[in-house]
Amino acid sequence: MRPGGYHPHTLPERLSAKRAIDGVYDPCRGHVLWRKPTLKPTLHIQWLSDILILFPIMLLQETIISGFLSVAVMLTTLLLLSFHEPAHAADKLVMAAAFLQSGTTSDPVARALQRFAQLQSYQVMVRSVSSQDETKVIRYSYRKPGHVRMDFSTPHAGAALIYNPGNGKVKLWPFGVGTFPVLNLSPTDSLITDENGHRVDQSDLGVLLNNIRHLQQGGTTTTLGEAIVAGKPTLHLSVVGPEGKTVDAVHHYEIWFDKKSGLPIKVVSYGLAGKLLETVLMEAMAINVRFPPDFFAP
Repeated sequence: MRPGGYHPHTLPERLSAKRAIDGVYDPCRGHVLWRKPTLKPTLHIQWLSDILILFPIMLLQETIISGFLSVAVMLTTLLLLSFHEPAHAADKLVMAAAFLQSGTTSDPVARALQRFAQLQSYQVMVRSVSSQDETKVIRYSYRKPGHVRMDFSTPHAGAALIYNPGNGKVKLWPFGVGTFPVLNLSPTDSLITDENGHRVDQSDLGVLLNNIRHLQQGGTTTTLGEAIVAGKPTLHLSVVGPEGKTVDAVHHYEIWFDKKSGLPIKVVSYGLAGKLLETVLMEAMAINVRFPPDFFAP
């Protein structure tokens, strides 16, 4: 008996029992035939840590890429529209900004610009009163990419004019479409511009909304509450440009947005020093009207 309390002949058995924990031990050959694979906890912990660190980064990358794709789609849409819409590049940038903000802001102007970009045509009865109390009643028809037709009820009942964006000209029938004479005019002709210099080729809702948007930049926008206008619930907004700034002679707009369509149905414009310029009421608006093929080219 050796010190330690075991017989030398029992050593292989003891080694066998010990090594069997780690694998299969052959007492005849004196070595382990098969060893159970061991796991290294540190490697697993490191692998798990890498996943925990990389997952938020991967998620953030996917979010950023999705965001860029969304922006790219919206901007591409606007670029496509620009080939069909006779507007200035600055106005396109304003509309693009409105697109980007419309999903995250409650600004009615941004929402109206988005709504205008989506429609193809509209028709509305326009009643305008100038600062000299002169009243005009016009059936206004619009179709992209910029066709405009105005049929007058007051004054000059029966008169009509049509703007063709293809040649940039205006045809005027003083006594009604199909009658003589027919005048071919430039949109800047004083015969068809008002005292504020408004032009037929810059008379649609898109131009109005872009003008309002320009005044908002650096100006003050105030929501004045809700009101009923022409029997419709509206949201009343006031937009005042920066000091001394005007767009199309206007420094201050009061706009009432139809809560259903999102488009303006009443607009009051003021110049510098609070001078009243014009009050416009738009009634019986129809969106995406299917005009006859010759409606804008009789």
